[in-house]
Amino acid sequence: MKKKIMIGIMLGASIFSLSGCSSTKNTEVSILATTDLHGYLPYELTSYIKNEKAKDKNTLLVDAGDFFDLGKSGSPMDKYFDTKWSDDAYNNKKYLEVPIAKEMKEVGYDTVVLGNHEFIKNNKFQLDNLVKDFKKQDIDILSANTYKKDGKNYVDPYLIKDISAPDGNVKVGILGLTIQEVGQTYDESSSGQAKATSEGLKDFQGYNGELYMTDLIKEANKWVTVMQKENPDIILAVVHSGEESDINKYPGNRIKELAKEINGIDAIVAGHTHKEIPQHTYKNKSGKKVIVTQPGKYGECISKINFELEKNNNKWNIVDKSSDLTKFEKSKEDKNFDAFKSSIQDFIEKELKSDKMKETIHLSDITPFDWDKVYVFEPKTSSEAIYKTIGYKWQDIKPANDEDMLQIVFMKNDKVVCHFCGYSKYLSLYLNFDKSEYKNSVVTMYPKDNDKFKIKIDGLWLTAYLTHTN
Repeated sequence: MKKKIMIGIMLGASIFSLSGCSSTKNTEVSILATTDLHGYLPYELTSYIKNEKAKDKNTLLVDAGDFFDLGKSGSPMDKYFDTKWSDDAYNNKKYLEVPIAKEMKEVGYDTVVLGNHEFIKNNKFQLDNLVKDFKKQDIDILSANTYKKDGKNYVDPYLIKDISAPDGNVKVGILGLTIQEVGQTYDESSSGQAKATSEGLKDFQGYNGELYMTDLIKEANKWVTVMQKENPDIILAVVHSGEESDINKYPGNRIKELAKEINGIDAIVAGHTHKEIPQHTYKNKSGKKVIVTQPGKYGECISKINFELEKNNNKWNIVDKSSDLTKFEKSKEDKNFDAFKSSIQDFIEKELKSDKMKETIHLSDITPFDWDKVYVFEPKTSSEAIYKTIGYKWQDIKPANDEDMLQIVFMKNDKVVCHFCGYSKYLSLYLNFDKSEYKNSVVTMYPKDNDKFKIKIDGLWLTAYLTHTN
């Protein structure tokens, strides 16, 4: 039902950390949070997290659910879903490793909460494997209001982290909750009121009644009481639910109600609705302040919650708390990735509508940005070799480990302007070269010089096959 985790930290630790002077017995605790990643882990987000972790190895990072989805075009998660959906998604019982579990471990996630997408994009067998994959990566997975048909919790409802410090441990409890209406279907009356027509997850295809969800407010009240018996100094609720709903329609978003009705919760990380909330402040029934933050979607921003604590009579007390968002601007290189993929799709559609399709094309004719040199790397070329070729370490390039992966770097004035990497099938583009054209595992091309290709278009799969020609 629960976990205890002891973390020894050094003086001066910060992000899930403790700092301050032992003589005054003050300390600070900070927590980073994301939600609704939907398979995206953009470089701007991951580099920010890694920089924070470089300052303090004891950084805690949590996610409020819906981390599971296709993500970026051509990504391992994109391929994962295509492979899974090649058979009946609900009846398929073939194990497939979930790539994002390893990716989130590499970034440094400690705890994630189940969101609705983790359920509706899996069947019970697949969800079980997802949970196992995260546990293999030592990432705790929580949901206090998800139950097996025998009445036992499906995953841990909460965990307690005991953090040692010179003036005594600070105990932080993390409660995970999921929107109850997972898989719920509705009929809307003429008055606009929605009436539930199913029992949600219990009736959802692929689960056969093996799991069911309960009311998150009631479960919060139950589990906060249980947690309080362990005397935590902070209780954080990480909840896949939005702040507030139209009760007459779809009443699943209940963060405001949770903050106001349940005593004992100090802060809440919200999710599900993709909203960006730096900080909203409520008072619970006992008159104490509860702060709410929600870090948007797709890794476009991250929340940071700060607690200041003071020790009196051998007990830590929260004297102040706040939260804020850090937003990340999408890089020009990533924008060019999106633009290039769209350009390829536009080119394919235009050719299919043409009376006479082109036989050859220059790569520079379909790239919607300026470049003066492009490197096409052989699959499995190491990151170090790529960095050496382009002349500097750029972002976090990973090897294209499969033969059907593209690894293309467009340059302008010796700077990267686009990194086009991923599985060819999902990028709608195959580039074919003779093996002899690779020099030290790379083909180098220049616009209108040696970037000419023969074209073949698959109209069924809307894919362009380009074969290099001189």
